[in-house]
Amino acid sequence: MRPKQARAAGGGDFADRSADRQGHVSRLVGGLEQARDEAVGVRGEVPEPYRADGFAVRVEAAVGHALTLDALDRSGLTLMSVHPPVDQSPEDALVWVPYEQVPDFSRRLREFTQNTTGGSPKQAALVANMETVQRALFEHLWQESDPLPPMEERRWWELWFDPQIVESDPVASLRELAAENHWAVAEVALAVGERLVAHVQASGEELQILLGTNACPVEIRRPVFAQELHSVDRSFQHALVDDLAGRLEAAPPDAPVVCVLDTGVNEEHPLLKASLHGRAHSALPPRTPADRHGHGTEMAGIALCGDLAVPLESQDPVVLTHGLESVKILDGVTEDAARPRTHAERTANAVATAEVAALSVGPPRARVFSMAVTDHSTEVKNGTDGTPTLWSAALDALAAGTDVVAHDDRIELIGAPDPDASRLIVVSAGNIRGLAPRQIRTPEGHLDHVMMCDLSRIEEPAQAYNVLTVGAFTELTAVPEEPSFADFRPLAASGQLSPFSRTSVALTGAPVVKPDIVMEGGNLLVDPGETLLTPHDVVSVTTTGKDFYRQVSSANATSSATAQAARLAALAHAAYPGLTPEAVRGLLVHEARWTPEMTGSGLHTDTGRPRLAKKDLMKQVIRRYGWGVPSAQRVLSSAANAVTLIVQSQLVPFQKHSGGVRLAELHLHELPWPLEQLRELGAATVALRVTLSYFVEPNPGRRGMQGKYSYASHRLRFAIRAPGESVDGFQRRITAQAEAESDTPAHAKAFEGDKNWLVGKKSRNQGSLHSDIWMGSAAELADCGVLAVHPSGGWWKSNNRADRVGRPVRYALLVSLETEEVETDLYTPIANKLGVPVVGTPEVRSEIGTSLPVQTEIDW
Repeated sequence: MRPKQARAAGGGDFADRSADRQGHVSRLVGGLEQARDEAVGVRGEVPEPYRADGFAVRVEAAVGHALTLDALDRSGLTLMSVHPPVDQSPEDALVWVPYEQVPDFSRRLREFTQNTTGGSPKQAALVANMETVQRALFEHLWQESDPLPPMEERRWWELWFDPQIVESDPVASLRELAAENHWAVAEVALAVGERLVAHVQASGEELQILLGTNACPVEIRRPVFAQELHSVDRSFQHALVDDLAGRLEAAPPDAPVVCVLDTGVNEEHPLLKASLHGRAHSALPPRTPADRHGHGTEMAGIALCGDLAVPLESQDPVVLTHGLESVKILDGVTEDAARPRTHAERTANAVATAEVAALSVGPPRARVFSMAVTDHSTEVKNGTDGTPTLWSAALDALAAGTDVVAHDDRIELIGAPDPDASRLIVVSAGNIRGLAPRQIRTPEGHLDHVMMCDLSRIEEPAQAYNVLTVGAFTELTAVPEEPSFADFRPLAASGQLSPFSRTSVALTGAPVVKPDIVMEGGNLLVDPGETLLTPHDVVSVTTTGKDFYRQVSSANATSSATAQAARLAALAHAAYPGLTPEAVRGLLVHEARWTPEMTGSGLHTDTGRPRLAKKDLMKQVIRRYGWGVPSAQRVLSSAANAVTLIVQSQLVPFQKHSGGVRLAELHLHELPWPLEQLRELGAATVALRVTLSYFVEPNPGRRGMQGKYSYASHRLRFAIRAPGESVDGFQRRITAQAEAESDTPAHAKAFEGDKNWLVGKKSRNQGSLHSDIWMGSAAELADCGVLAVHPSGGWWKSNNRADRVGRPVRYALLVSLETEEVETDLYTPIANKLGVPVVGTPEVRSEIGTSLPVQTEIDW
């Protein structure tokens, strides 16, 4: 009987080995046994206390086929990491094989020569797509897209460990081995999720011995150490500072704060001192919180007051509703090469410093962390490729509410995240430095700064899932009246991307889309010949200076944009004390809008609202601008005036059943639209805007990013009931889609109503912040009226973690309805239905919403 053609677990064909199954197995078993023999030889060179009880093998897939990773992570084997296929290079995986498991692994390989009762090869999932097996070498553990540095070069390396591989502490073993071999080891290691990360300075040739020890890493990466910060720093007249200080009323100590993680702060600045309440700290002992560089003080001024140009020129009183904190994480000086510290360590330490210090004086009601620091070391090639790193994973863990536990030799970000301890972290997308935009020109020969920004990828850690990533646009287009600037023009038109801002347009395959929003980042001036680009105070944001002699300064780029976004988040916390960090993050995105210059006339109606457009064009707009610019007016008026529906809830995504772990809860939210009025509008176009915000627990090991190796602990999705669809039918459809959705690019079958979404679920379901706009007729929307929030896969489900399954997660759902200018009053019926006061004569409104939904929890 001819053996049946094996098929992979996802429907794809396995590699055809029918011509020589025996030869294929012999090559694999031979490779395994040779790898074992080589490992035994290396092990003999290792001192007895550090000898490993296993070895690492590299399994390469057949070209055009994928390995079945689950099969490489059971029966005593441990999947260490995965390299996805790149160009003509096939996928490969690194697997830890205990010596005692070699016979069993060999048996499983040999069984491929036998058939099942159905006529298919046994162990096909494990063996069919394997091409070679060999002992893993140092270079095979390298995880960066950049080439492996010269092995003979002494340098710093980032080593990732899986504590489950060996019983002993791998970092402790590394420190002892380093002492014997005179390697330098960073003082502090970091524990994130299921990984321990340490940094060692040695040559690659010296570190090869680690593969035979109980300190064998599962991944090797390029370290990202904190480096000197570069920023624009210009003088500005500051004669009105004392006058403004007299008109400034600081918020009380328990008000929400923006905690600026930067180069410190000038505590004695007259515009900052009263709002700091002594909350200036340093995460760099014994260095003081003082700001020797100036960037931190500039960010503090913007985070507190926004652009100072307006209040400095005004005579009105300024009443602040939030305060400031500052933690120094950079000193603006060259890093001590003998004692490097990673950004991840410093950030975690800074968060702990602020939170512990606040306990002695009473913590603020809410805290927004603002970090306008990105990695722009010379070793990084044009920003990040979008994959998680130690730094971005640390931010995700901190945002999710993971405890920061400091020990003498390590900082741990482990343990189940606590939703009540979640943190809102605002980070910058990264800047284009120098005068690079002159390199790109339009076909007409003019400078094309937008193209340059599109080619410049966001910088680490802007790719973190849980943070609010901020890019920069500009409305600053004034030209100085100085004679030296005669005939100069602003490089960016008002409403366009700032010339400094990086984007994710070039990251089409990345797991996240960033930035989330944009704020004012300043402009550049260009001379008539378009050969000179220069910044200036008039096209920058006015802010506080670093010392007595420079009390007023200016700032630009994504740094100033980040500080403004953090300020807006703090204003929201002050206005709505009940909002969670997840909700405030969602609110800023939900209330963001694109300018006409961002989208082009083809994406707007005559009333300025976005219309349905081609998905690829929308991807470009969102990857460049996020969801646009949130204004303080929109953010601070939405909830108070019941313009936007804000739901804060939690659900249990997974629960145990007799057959394993399954999805647990589905939430249905009934939207109380005025059905009669909507039906009267008939064919009039309406836009339903939906934003879903939540935090995930990261799993940063690079083991394929799918299934049990998924980065996100869980995923949440939203969907709307189709016109004419029953609630029961809607529930069944969503349940089937949720159960069918996987981590692979394939998605559940598209539903007819999906075409109404501006972005579409395939593009919007990235990261942990999802927003979209449903557009259709008012009559169609009248028959919808129910939104579902449901879970999808993640490593909590796939790993069957007893301490995670059954744990509730928190989310915020924001919904608003935009209509064309019509005479029908839609707001008043909703306000009456929910008991919201209506003051004065109802006006024609372009948006409606509710204060609380009707919620249904369904146990699957």
